[in-house]
Amino acid sequence: MLFIALLPFAAPVAAQDSIPAADTTQLAAPRDSAGQGPFRYLAETDSLGRPIINYIEIRQSDVFDSAEARHWLPRVVNGLHIVTARRVVDREILLHPGEAYDSARVAETARHLRALGVFSKIRIDTVTTDTGFVLKVFAQDGWSTQTDFRFRSAGKQTDWQAALLERNLLGTASFFGIRYRHTPDRNSVGFQFVQPRLIAHTVSLGLRYESRSDGKRGLIQVDRPFFSLSDRVGVSTAFDVRNERVLQFRDGVSTASDSLRRRFLYARVEVAKALIAGTGGYLRVGLNGAVRREDYSIWPVKPTTKSVTGVFGAFMEWQRAKYVVTRGFARLGRDEDVDISRLGRIGVYAAPSFLGYDKGGIGLLAQARIGTGVRQGFAWLDARANGLYNSAGLDSGSVTLGGTAVYIPEPRHLLIAHADIGWIKNPLPATEFDLGFAVGPRGFPIHAFTGDRTYFATAEYRYIFGEDVFKSLNIGVAGFVDHGGAWYHTEKRRTGTNVGLGLRLSPSRAADSNPTRLDFAYRFKNDQQKSGWVFVVASGLVFNTQPRQ
Repeated sequence: MLFIALLPFAAPVAAQDSIPAADTTQLAAPRDSAGQGPFRYLAETDSLGRPIINYIEIRQSDVFDSAEARHWLPRVVNGLHIVTARRVVDREILLHPGEAYDSARVAETARHLRALGVFSKIRIDTVTTDTGFVLKVFAQDGWSTQTDFRFRSAGKQTDWQAALLERNLLGTASFFGIRYRHTPDRNSVGFQFVQPRLIAHTVSLGLRYESRSDGKRGLIQVDRPFFSLSDRVGVSTAFDVRNERVLQFRDGVSTASDSLRRRFLYARVEVAKALIAGTGGYLRVGLNGAVRREDYSIWPVKPTTKSVTGVFGAFMEWQRAKYVVTRGFARLGRDEDVDISRLGRIGVYAAPSFLGYDKGGIGLLAQARIGTGVRQGFAWLDARANGLYNSAGLDSGSVTLGGTAVYIPEPRHLLIAHADIGWIKNPLPATEFDLGFAVGPRGFPIHAFTGDRTYFATAEYRYIFGEDVFKSLNIGVAGFVDHGGAWYHTEKRRTGTNVGLGLRLSPSRAADSNPTRLDFAYRFKNDQQKSGWVFVVASGLVFNTQPRQ
């Protein structure tokens, strides 16, 4: 995908090693005239010897800081940009004046601020002054108003979109976007709005609507999420409505083998409570339930049946938290947080016949992640399995396994390796594995590999040779190899292989963006595609960092 931000090139200036001067707010703990009590928590250290925070100093910077904004172009950019509201930064800080300093909560605060997707740089430092121990939080805004022209191509197939996105609407960390997209399958116009703390600073709202050339889709999400590892309660709801065409592909042929109309309604609610919660992880238990209507008919005939089913159940989730901060993996030229926690989740769900099933059954879910970090890299393994069992045995289900490893021999050098394998029994239309184009072997067209069995392996070596070039661009080069595919268990295995070289580009001052990939891939021949060189334009990684849901 080709990404273009509305950000002019700026004249280069000297790099800043220290936190630049910026607008500052100090949040102080109450003191008496002598600078002491009467509050006992203002002692210099607590019983464990940890320093007590006396002030929290928040410093914010525009897209270009005061030292960089000496030229007219950076000043114009800053003038057009609305700086993130101070309350957005303040509400993500997990420490307060009068509390003991906790490095784990500081690290989690930095993760939360980066996860907002509106800052290009986050730094948290401490200093001891005459007035006490000070926590200093620095947040530099990224350029958030973006025209997003994305173009993906693999041979003769193209997938492009034009969008206007605002990732930090009026400085509130709200996302708003309008986009038009053309794919080999359909055209669509979409709208999306997300506000992470719309109601009482705790309830988030997400809206999405898409009008397609062959259908419509709407999604509403209202959540009270877990705001930190130490949070005790989380609630999540979703309502999804679709009236759309579903295409099914086989044997790597670009023409759909089947075209169905799908009427889909889905409502879900999940409530969870942490029995154990802290900076090191949690143990949560919860209840959830869902109601689903899903009907199919031959396109374009409207479905005449009405199939409504429901499930309810309970789950338990455990996490031992661990994160690494790296650069150049999913983003270029900026710090990013990679989750290498140990995670386990198990769930049991009832699908009784009185809720619409022909045969009552029990659903089971198991999910695990094991990660590790070393001095020169990190890695994790993922596993997920689910199934619905009734009196006849396993009715439907899936299993996916995956592993990712990143080796960093030198700064700006990365070796990324990933492999996964998957299995599905009785997949619903359009829920089968689908590789090609942007996910899977990148030199092959969309829907090149579909089926209920899959495996995929890839390796890429990157070198990021330019960060913040002209104060606007991150640039890297890469060499890669991909191999894998998907097929139905009743048919012959279908796979593909490609190798190649490419460029990696990313706007350095944008609030958030996936790196654009410009790849020359040599595709080896298989039963449908000829061998030869293919130019591929896409973005991000060619694999998912989370297991298939």
